[in-house]
Amino acid sequence: MGKRTSALILLLLLAASMLPAAMPKISRASFPFNGLISDDDLQKLEAGEIVIRNIKDRKNMCMTRGLCPYADEILDMFTTLNPGYLAEILYMFPVEGNSDDSIIGQSDAIFSDWPLYKEVIYTDEDTGKSKHLFPEAELVRRTDRYRWKSIWTHVKMDFLAPYDTELIIKTTDDTFFFSQINQEAMKYKFVTAVKPRNMQAAICCFKYRDNWFVYALGGVKAPVIPFVRNKIDHQFIGRIEDFTVFYINRFDIKR
Repeated sequence: MGKRTSALILLLLLAASMLPAAMPKISRASFPFNGLISDDDLQKLEAGEIVIRNIKDRKNMCMTRGLCPYADEILDMFTTLNPGYLAEILYMFPVEGNSDDSIIGQSDAIFSDWPLYKEVIYTDEDTGKSKHLFPEAELVRRTDRYRWKSIWTHVKMDFLAPYDTELIIKTTDDTFFFSQINQEAMKYKFVTAVKPRNMQAAICCFKYRDNWFVYALGGVKAPVIPFVRNKIDHQFIGRIEDFTVFYINRFDIKR
């Protein structure tokens, strides 16, 4: 082997040693999701980030069926709704240090506290200003049963006339379910923007292997108008993100 060839090999080996180490391969078996979710989103979950996917269509939901009854219930809800605008929210944190009693108890207490709605702040995507997502929220009626609650509230969102919405909360020893469905038409300047039961949000919390998973969907069944779709998506996803971050930040989670 000539000196020049040896020197070239040494230079190549040195260059290779200076390359950044390859990212460890994601173990998809550690997640309860199908192949529609990207490795990048899985890495964000492992890093403790909230992942929000603007999936637009129910066919793009990434939760695997058959792992959690409440997750299946959410998938069934949005399959039936078939919304034109749809966002998926994912979050993960370890089972270690976060007992069943703690997580389910916190979930029940936080989502049962309906006055918190008036504290949710969102950032207006057009102006950049911070506003209350629900400047008005009044209790209409509440029914509490064993591991099941129904809370009807009269709320107002920016741009829309006030409307009634029902919150449902269900729990088991180690799973949690929350849903919110509008029970009245949502009107903009006396025009119906969303029909009754056509804006839905649902969240479940359950364990899978060594982690707790939070899975949520938020969707609206409304006409999909091409020239305004991007604006609606932009506003809708931003509000979903702010609402989700607000509630997740209420939890005392050990990492």
